[in-house]
Amino acid sequence: MKKELLFGLAATFFMFSCGEGGEETTEGNDSTAVETVEEEVVVMNYEIDTAASVINWMNFNGEEKDHYGTVKVLSGSYTVENDVITEATLSADMNTITSDDEMGGEKLEGHLMAPDFFDVNQFASATFNFDRHEEGMVYGTLNTAGMDFPVEAPVTVSEGSIEVGEFKVDMSSLAFFQMEKEKEADESKWHDPMIGFTATIVGK
Repeated sequence: MKKELLFGLAATFFMFSCGEGGEETTEGNDSTAVETVEEEVVVMNYEIDTAASVINWMNFNGEEKDHYGTVKVLSGSYTVENDVITEATLSADMNTITSDDEMGGEKLEGHLMAPDFFDVNQFASATFNFDRHEEGMVYGTLNTAGMDFPVEAPVTVSEGSIEVGEFKVDMSSLAFFQMEKEKEADESKWHDPMIGFTATIVGK
């Protein structure tokens, strides 16, 4: 009797155990597969078309543009990954500074190239060192006249070109602005050291 009771209990336990195992296996087979969709990464590398690209500069008298002109791009390249700039280099030929406003001309151009301003005899080119591009802004450093100036510029990236919106660079550390502060007591007569820029950069 004891053997029959033990055998019955063992059989019941065995069936119960098998039933649990079967349920676990069924649940495992019923799992839903998660489909992974990988985003296609489009990487485009460009050399800058120096003939088609241009850098515009401007100086202000209050809210109004007082002087303005252009500088030619010397060389450069950039990489765009899914409409985001990931790498960029650019050099500008400082000997190509022009003044296009009526009150500028050759006299202003000579002043901008002089040792107390951009000192083009010693620093013939200016370079932009790229840091990052995020939320429509490019961040980096402009090196000109042997000095570094932080840059934060709004950009619009399209196929084959970059439009750089207006941004300003504080160039008060240039010798011209330093000397002006020392000799001119009346601050209202100081020139605005915030130099504005825009640019059209064309790739090829």
